[in-house]
Amino acid sequence: MARKSSHGRIRRSQQFLLVVAVLFFVLGVGAYYTITRGFGHVPLARANVGASDSGHSNKAVHSVTSRDSTLVETVMTVGSSVAEGWVDPKGGGYLNRAFRELSLATKVSYKIARKAVAGDYTTKVARQFPMWLREVHPQVVVISWGALDDIEAKTPIATFEQNVRMEISQALAAHSVVVIVTTPITRATYTQFQTLEPRYMNAEMAAARSFHSPNVVISDVFNQMKSYIAAHHQTYKPYMADGWHPNAAGHALAGQLLYVDLLRTFGVKPISFSA
Repeated sequence: MARKSSHGRIRRSQQFLLVVAVLFFVLGVGAYYTITRGFGHVPLARANVGASDSGHSNKAVHSVTSRDSTLVETVMTVGSSVAEGWVDPKGGGYLNRAFRELSLATKVSYKIARKAVAGDYTTKVARQFPMWLREVHPQVVVISWGALDDIEAKTPIATFEQNVRMEISQALAAHSVVVIVTTPITRATYTQFQTLEPRYMNAEMAAARSFHSPNVVISDVFNQMKSYIAAHHQTYKPYMADGWHPNAAGHALAGQLLYVDLLRTFGVKPISFSA
């Protein structure tokens, strides 16, 4: 009897251990699924832009929103035709591309309110800008003047800088985070305005730096793009549509550079105004 009782206890112990093992397996699979679904989507591997990325990259630029989005933030974009996304009908331009990538990397869906219009320049929109802020109520304002239209309008560099500073000030007063994005390069960068365009870009960044504010961020796409092309022993030609506009490949490269800057600056958290 004692021997049978002993065997019975052993069998019951084995059955108990088997049940526990199965339970832990089920819990483990559930935990793994939760972790990979919640955090595995952050595309940090795509933060490095390779040579092949410049032409037909941004495979993730198919969805405007994050797959698991829980928050929507409005991004108001200001600039001219390049910021509007000319010659990139499928991608929507470098600004759209960057924030679509950021949406996919986070649980925030970034909705673009496009106020960038071909032919606009800083003085021309000075009166409209405050009205746009009241109309849109953006959490983020992206100011990305290409300067070519300001150069064409003969806006003095000092006036250009003052206009950008005024836009930043008004956006901050509306409790919007401001991202100053220098323009993607164009053929004019290397030909027509080799000296003049960089001076406008420097003025744009100087206006941003003058605020010494955590709510004002700079992404120098202009110089990063020039450095990228030089480092990869390329010319500007594969990225150009015409003298003043990048093609889809140019927008894709600029969008990736901006996306990396945004991800490094804000991480995967919502972009929020710091009081």
